[in-house]
Amino acid sequence: MANSPSGESLIQRLVRVLHAFDAEHPELTASELAVRADLSSSTAHRLAADMAEEGLLHRTHGGRFRIGLVLWELGQRSSSYQEFGQIALPFMEAVHVTQRQNTSLAILDDQERTIIYLERLISQDVPTDLTKIAGRLPVLSTAAGLAILAFSPRHLQERYLGEPWDPTTRDSGITEGGLRRRLAQTRTDGYVHLRGVTVAGSSGTAAPVFGPGGRVLGSLSIVAQVDQVNLQIQVPALLAAARGLSRQMGFRGTPGPPRRN
Repeated sequence: MANSPSGESLIQRLVRVLHAFDAEHPELTASELAVRADLSSSTAHRLAADMAEEGLLHRTHGGRFRIGLVLWELGQRSSSYQEFGQIALPFMEAVHVTQRQNTSLAILDDQERTIIYLERLISQDVPTDLTKIAGRLPVLSTAAGLAILAFSPRHLQERYLGEPWDPTTRDSGITEGGLRRRLAQTRTDGYVHLRGVTVAGSSGTAAPVFGPGGRVLGSLSIVAQVDQVNLQIQVPALLAAARGLSRQMGFRGTPGPPRRN
């Protein structure tokens, strides 16, 4: 199909339709889709109907739309991220059971400059815990993101530090020098701990997970209220889980600084 008058491709419009759905908007009418996806009413109605016919969307008896099972099926069938999450679960459960804190697995979405959570185990209702499966948070203001970035190639670190920061990081009062020191300390310690950056009262502790050749794949993290932090107990458990998962993912060797490429 040809591009729209605005120059937007069909794929771009389909992605906008899918992005219109979220936890607060699991079902939408075609008219609501048009508004949230910034499409004309006729385009939204046509795309929603076509996507429902192919199973990408599901049309309810009330005429509303929600994400279809085909997307879930394709993701389960072919995603390497799904496999990563499944392999990580036993290691996450070990942390979850022994530490009794919310435990998550995150990866970097470099294109969107965010981390995205693949798995999450909940020990208690922490009102300040913003992590959720398939949820996104900024890289520079989360322990999970900094644990990944610290062991990423230098050019990637420089890009994140040099480009405009997300509002949470910008308003936290931290400086570029402070972030550089934190990344360096993370490479030395093998983990990172943040208190009250994303949400006041929330604490995040994260360790990187490596794959073949020492490439960082993601990070395991614990989120707890600041008054429940005990790094002397939590960090060894977290590091043991991250190292065990790294071995399962094909890493051989001792974690160290990223290659300077």
